[in-house]
Amino acid sequence: MIRFYRRLLLMFVGCLAFAGTVLAQNITLNSADGSVRLEGELLDFDGETYRIHTRFGELTVNAEGVICAGQDCPEAGQYAADIMLSGTQPVMRSLLPGLIEDFGFQTGQTTLRRKDGPLGWTYFIADAARVPVARVQGKAVGTADGFSELSAGVVDMAVAARAPTRAEIRVAKSTGSADLSSRFASQVLAIDGLIFVVSPRNPVSTLTREQITGIYAGKIVNWAELGGADGPIKLLSRNGAGDLARDFNAMFFAAGQGLKPAPSIALASDDEVSAVVMRDPFAIGYTGFSGVKNAKALAIGGACGISQNPTAFTLSAGDYPLSRVFYLYLPDRRLPIFARNFLAFLDSDAAQASIADLGFVGQGLYGLPLSGQQDRVANAIAFSGDEVTLAELQDFVGKFTGAKRLSATFRFNDGSTNIDARSRRNIRVLAEMIELGDFDGKKLIFAGFSDANGSAAGNRKISRQRAVAVAKLVKAAATRADLGRLEIQTLGMGEVSPLACNDTEQGRETNRRVEVWVK
Repeated sequence: MIRFYRRLLLMFVGCLAFAGTVLAQNITLNSADGSVRLEGELLDFDGETYRIHTRFGELTVNAEGVICAGQDCPEAGQYAADIMLSGTQPVMRSLLPGLIEDFGFQTGQTTLRRKDGPLGWTYFIADAARVPVARVQGKAVGTADGFSELSAGVVDMAVAARAPTRAEIRVAKSTGSADLSSRFASQVLAIDGLIFVVSPRNPVSTLTREQITGIYAGKIVNWAELGGADGPIKLLSRNGAGDLARDFNAMFFAAGQGLKPAPSIALASDDEVSAVVMRDPFAIGYTGFSGVKNAKALAIGGACGISQNPTAFTLSAGDYPLSRVFYLYLPDRRLPIFARNFLAFLDSDAAQASIADLGFVGQGLYGLPLSGQQDRVANAIAFSGDEVTLAELQDFVGKFTGAKRLSATFRFNDGSTNIDARSRRNIRVLAEMIELGDFDGKKLIFAGFSDANGSAAGNRKISRQRAVAVAKLVKAAATRADLGRLEIQTLGMGEVSPLACNDTEQGRETNRRVEVWVK
């Protein structure tokens, strides 16, 4: 807006200076390969498009891919995008800077980084001709501050480790900056988890949520009580203002439980936690997925004995019970073309590979064969519902032997066939893969699973209904595909192979799913 008024003022001054004369700003636009040439009078340039009067009439031409020649060509550098972001620390400190640099490499642009104190940075980005394209500034301030600054118009995007609260939605709407409740206001950036770490020398490998609460409430004080060595448990926590500390307290010390965290050593970063537990075999702390480093990540178990290790696959598939999601929240206004192109890049395969290389979990699909899921087969035998027969267990193993499970998993509310936001993206990704021929000559299996509530026969029926519903959605989305090139099968497996204990709502929700297998 400031640039608009500045241009308007310059035009006004120019009109006064040249009153009574005709000012013809003639330019020539050439395509990058020189095959197209367009001459005319420049009417306007907003940094993204040229509006010119030609012998064909008035035309609007996208500035990307054309070279302007003539003394009246605008200086493109004056229209470089100025973008500001703020939000959750792990993303702002390492993930976004890495993605900005990768985006620059992919587009042939140069990126120069300047450090702005302990919490901030600025990237100066220029094209191949060294014309400034954008200045991108970032601050690692936490999710709440990111939402606050987006609502106040201080930043163009907020990076969040959670969905906004009702109060944050209300404030953003009142200022007219963003409708944070709209599904169009956010974009999933990466998947993360709250992960508990200990020294590789610590023999304990699994903790239940109840045990973690007992440890951090000061009720379990010696590792021997958990099957470990005889030694005091050293508690590491996080600085109270951070997103990870907030998530920890919400998950383990929710209001109304009557428990409070015991005194602990508060650390500022994942790196500090990992370093301390590597030195001290009696320490325990928590990090995000990218912060585990060389420490030992603990599996999270349920009361029934089923546990899940925090891996890229279990986080991507939604199997790990303490998962988190990193989002980008956007304003209602139209962002500069550089920002729009960057957001499109974030959804690409190249960006998903970069996210994984940077130590985070992207939204790309991971494949895992049944032979690599020995714990799952053991859990199917030990923890399937009472009505599940040996023949059904054998059928489960037989159907998926030699197949790979994809991390694209679809989950449902109890008794419902409605899918969630992450599942909607999985539909699009699978449809695109089918269209590109990734499954040609193969069998794509949509296998529905249920919790143990209700009868085994009823659970088999609803799990198959869910599998059929997901398969229909994927096929409908694959509009350009030749579905005759692959076989699509739907199965209703019911209560066979639970991924979590059925004694909690979260566990039952984890078990109500449709998996996708390739054979």
